[in-house]
Amino acid sequence: MNRVLSDLTLGVRLAVGGSRKSWVRLLLQGAGIGMCVAVLLLAASIPTAFGNRDQRGDARNIVEKGPGAAPLLLETGSVAYRTDYIRGGYVRAMVADAPKPPGIERLPGDNEIIVSPRLADLLASPEGELLRPRFPQKVIGTFAPEGMDGPQDLRFLAGDSKIQRNDGNQVYAFGQEYSGGGLPTILLMLSIVGAVVLLFPVLVFVSVATRLAAAQRDRRLAALRLVGAGATRVRLIASGEALAGAVVGLVVGFGLLFAIRPLADDIPFPEAAVFPSDLTPTLPLTLVVVAGVPVLAVLTSVFAMRRTIVEPLGVVREQKPVRRRLWWRVVPALAGVALLGSQFGKFGGQGKPEEWPIIVGVVLLMFAVPALLPWLVERAVHRMGGATPALQLAVRRLQLDAGTAARVVGGVAVVLAGTVTLQVILAGVENDVKAEDTRSANTNSLSITVNETTPLPDLPDVLARTPGVVGVQSLLRTYATTPDNDYTTIAVGTCAALKTVVDLADCTDGKVYLVPTGNGLGDPKTGDVLRFEETGGTWTVPVLERRTGSRLGIFATPAAAANLDLTHTYAEIQAEMDLTRPDVAEHVRNALAPYSWRVHTVFLGQDNTSEVELVFGVIRKFGRLADGT
Repeated sequence: MNRVLSDLTLGVRLAVGGSRKSWVRLLLQGAGIGMCVAVLLLAASIPTAFGNRDQRGDARNIVEKGPGAAPLLLETGSVAYRTDYIRGGYVRAMVADAPKPPGIERLPGDNEIIVSPRLADLLASPEGELLRPRFPQKVIGTFAPEGMDGPQDLRFLAGDSKIQRNDGNQVYAFGQEYSGGGLPTILLMLSIVGAVVLLFPVLVFVSVATRLAAAQRDRRLAALRLVGAGATRVRLIASGEALAGAVVGLVVGFGLLFAIRPLADDIPFPEAAVFPSDLTPTLPLTLVVVAGVPVLAVLTSVFAMRRTIVEPLGVVREQKPVRRRLWWRVVPALAGVALLGSQFGKFGGQGKPEEWPIIVGVVLLMFAVPALLPWLVERAVHRMGGATPALQLAVRRLQLDAGTAARVVGGVAVVLAGTVTLQVILAGVENDVKAEDTRSANTNSLSITVNETTPLPDLPDVLARTPGVVGVQSLLRTYATTPDNDYTTIAVGTCAALKTVVDLADCTDGKVYLVPTGNGLGDPKTGDVLRFEETGGTWTVPVLERRTGSRLGIFATPAAAANLDLTHTYAEIQAEMDLTRPDVAEHVRNALAPYSWRVHTVFLGQDNTSEVELVFGVIRKFGRLADGT
């Protein structure tokens, strides 16, 4: 054992001592391995970053049940502004010590507001000119990090003494945890595959960096043989050199991580931005990186010398032809396909795929690329012959030793295979993601939903007098449960009102239309008996005509809804706008600013992007950045 440690120590001394070339070689190895370590540590920080993000979200969740009267009333009042979505709410404290959400020192009073730093910057900038009328309150502070999802969060909390107590706005405390949720299945698959595709080439690059200046190392080892070192000791000394480079790489990697962390809050994608303090690798994954990188470097060094004979007068490589076997090279590919195939039936919404079969399957498929390349190159070059002398000279070296060329190309092939795999998957699921919401809608309509507890009978007249509004239509909307326990919406309105949200070439009173989901899951069918949870009533779905539109669900004309219980409905108003006027949607929203939380607006031609598409867009952007496109 002492001799082993002595040989490893000698290898480290050879790596860090000697001439200036030794230091240059060590720094190059450290820089190459350090960049890989930094990437691995960033990947190891992802669970912490998004775990902290989820914890901050749970800390903001309200507790709706408790003894006595609720000490705080809260109405959600999120605001849409162009392509941004500003989350927030309006509160009224009923007692002096009312609970407050995290991130603020005190609750805002009437006509006071607390905003996130990014919202404060937006309101103060020229880009926020049309947003300022919707926030006339006095700004009394900004949210601390624990009150936001991330540094790019757009959020506010305003006080309003006009809020009245009802069954849906009572708050007893903050900090309710909810189980379930998580990423949709498609995004889960993309995240897993993307992580594997991005990290696997990093491990390949660690192996490549370990082999830098291999020729000079071999000459040093030959000199050691000349002074009497045995072959086994030479391999241990070489492992010590690789270990020194790996340790330097670890130091450089941690240094790069701490240098990169302050830039985390400048990520231009709000859905992925995190606070610098969130980029902290988890302890188990950190230990894996710290232990795994040196082990990988040593194994790479030892594996590279398996056919190398170090003699006192030089270094030679065994030239005995080796016939490469195919069977073990095919096994990883077949196993990877089998593991991924076992999860294919779980991506259509009927189940949730397991993570480990996907991870292992993708890793095996990517490992199969460098494993199969030497066999393929060998078989290809041995079938070549004749032709021109230039071709013979080029092919002859490959015929003598095709493995070296295949190994050189293997690392590049892994990176290319991973990139192509990720882009193919992104392209393949892009249509499925976009199909979840139909886009063939009347895009000149601003949809206004009125809070159920505060009817606003004068709202249609206010909209009709607003510049830029060319028509106002009203719908009544309610929720129902299908026989499969899925929720669907039912909207009732005249043909003119239905045409603002459904593509109807012709419409007659008495018909019922269905705008289906992209995957068909949860769609009601003709003859289904729908249940209304609040009233306990039922409704048998009449004959449905399928259409496209901007809203999903059932759309019924008044005659068809004669037997429909409309006791618990809420008003939805469609304001048709003249889109030739610049920022007409924002001007209409500003006209509704006095109603604050009582109305919620959605511009069907601008901000009806689903959460799945938002996250998918972030993944696509990161993929293009990684590809250099």
